[in-house]
Amino acid sequence: MAKQQRDREDLLRDGHQMTSRGETTIDAIAVTVGFRAGGQASLYCGADPVFQFNAQHQLRRVYFANERFAAESGRLVRLDREQLGGKVQFVRCEVPPTDVQAILASLRGWIDILRAAASSDGTAWRVADEPSERFIVQLREWMDRLPQSIAIAAGPGA
Repeated sequence: MAKQQRDREDLLRDGHQMTSRGETTIDAIAVTVGFRAGGQASLYCGADPVFQFNAQHQLRRVYFANERFAAESGRLVRLDREQLGGKVQFVRCEVPPTDVQAILASLRGWIDILRAAASSDGTAWRVADEPSERFIVQLREWMDRLPQSIAIAAGPGA
């Protein structure tokens, strides 16, 4: 990971690891949704929050309230940046259940907002490298398969 933090890149233009990606604006926030070739999804709601899923619709990584989180053994851990010997390392810290609940509540809220945005005719979406209709169908199908209670993955890998 980069040693310096910065605003996120233009994911619609540069997010090539996401083979299918689209962006819309919701309440002046650029929201980007992308899918990797294996079906893993990422939701970028501005620069914060960010939610990343594995192919089984389990939450694997989160950036929320300016903090990084990763899945570990079915729970979220916070990754605190520390400078050790000139290198940036992440130290894992336990996350209180109330913080996990706040993250999941925010995710649920964003999913509800995205459902409404995906129910339109698709003209509000800018899509890279494919017809917007195809992206909207993929987004709707992915959201329809999300379980009501989103599980935390065993690890942060895609």
